[in-house]
Amino acid sequence: MPINRRCFLQTAAGTLGAGALAGLTAPRALARQPEPSFSFGLVTDVHYADAPARGSRHYRDSLAKLREAVEAFNARRVSFVVELGDFVDAAPSKAEEIEHLRVADQVYRDFRGERHYVLGNHCLHALTKEEFLAHCGARTRKSFYSFDHESLHCVVLDANFRRDGASYAAGNFSWTDTWIHPPQLQWLADDLRRAKTRTTLVFVHQNLHNEDDAHGVKNAPDVRRVLEAAGNVAAVFQGHMHSGGYAKIGGIHYCTLKAMVEGPGPENNAYAVVHVDPSANLTLEGHGREGTRQLSLEWPG
Repeated sequence: MPINRRCFLQTAAGTLGAGALAGLTAPRALARQPEPSFSFGLVTDVHYADAPARGSRHYRDSLAKLREAVEAFNARRVSFVVELGDFVDAAPSKAEEIEHLRVADQVYRDFRGERHYVLGNHCLHALTKEEFLAHCGARTRKSFYSFDHESLHCVVLDANFRRDGASYAAGNFSWTDTWIHPPQLQWLADDLRRAKTRTTLVFVHQNLHNEDDAHGVKNAPDVRRVLEAAGNVAAVFQGHMHSGGYAKIGGIHYCTLKAMVEGPGPENNAYAVVHVDPSANLTLEGHGREGTRQLSLEWPG
């Protein structure tokens, strides 16, 4: 049943400032646009490295797992694929990290469609963001951006910023000190306003549903207020917490996918195909250890 789920809290004013609040101080009644039927692929936490397994993480096995996922995406003819961060594991040197990225990206580039890269903390152990994006097949050198597919609007966020606003770069950070920095939060508010009635999906590495967890973005409440106020955000897809998970907050689905690197061999793979139906409802079809979930949308009437 449709419900009014977009109520912007006045307490955001002191955190976001007037710029981010412009046009977002009240929920907007949206006329949901019909969507064509199509699908897209998701993988997260590949953590590829030419290194022996450590604990439950089998770094070398991720290459075959990623290949299996790419072959499945091609066979299903999905429209685009998003990897949700930690594409490679931390390497002891920049040269080794670039080589790991090259090898993993060779497999990812076999996907016959549009590929997107979300930055994760492990991607920046030895590299800067600019170096990572320059050495892979990223369609843009920006770490946060948006794109459209049919009437779907997609937002890629970058939570790899420290509390002081400094960008993660070559290991200058603690992995639990993760923030959406103020300029990006302002950009997000503006971008969602420009998207108007387009059904919007958000892709990020660190978690936006629980700021109290070590995996959570520390200013996640501020981000959620912007997402909820926009009135057009249906779901957030994220990684980072290897066990996966799900939450629904303010009518928005927060889906944490399971890490590909966990467990040996193809029987421990994890990836997903997300189907968008003509009513804009979503089905996350899990493969391997990833589960399947129906994500029904609720829009203001």
